[in-house]
Amino acid sequence: MTRSRIASFALVFTTGLLAGIALPVLGHQAAPKVTNLYTAELSEEFTPGREVLVDLVEIPPNARLDWHWHPGEEFHYYLEGNPVIERGDEPPIIGKPGSVGHVLFKQRHQATAGDQGARILVFRVHTKGAPWRYLDEPGDRRTPGE
Repeated sequence: MTRSRIASFALVFTTGLLAGIALPVLGHQAAPKVTNLYTAELSEEFTPGREVLVDLVEIPPNARLDWHWHPGEEFHYYLEGNPVIERGDEPPIIGKPGSVGHVLFKQRHQATAGDQGARILVFRVHTKGAPWRYLDEPGDRRTPGE
């Protein structure tokens, strides 16, 4: 083999190696993160079978949460970013820092963050002991419980 062929082979091999390492890293997008900050049962005398959940939802830039619903009433306080909360057939909520939003009991919704990502403080009055959310089945657009 001549020096030029060896150099060409080394260049192609190195380029392929670097691409194999870099592409998975560059193509990886951070996943949304939900951190439970507080959970407490409400008084049975006041509202039986309910608890309060307070979560911090962090959505990376240009990412979205899957369509889902909660067995509870949900209130948002938008901390950062530019989230859009789609709610079935209702107009979307356009979240701005310092504003609030409301998602009804068992209402299907999906959060999407634009290029700034989003941080949302979520307060939920929730059915005690139930899973914190239910993901939609692919293609399912029915109201929960139908």
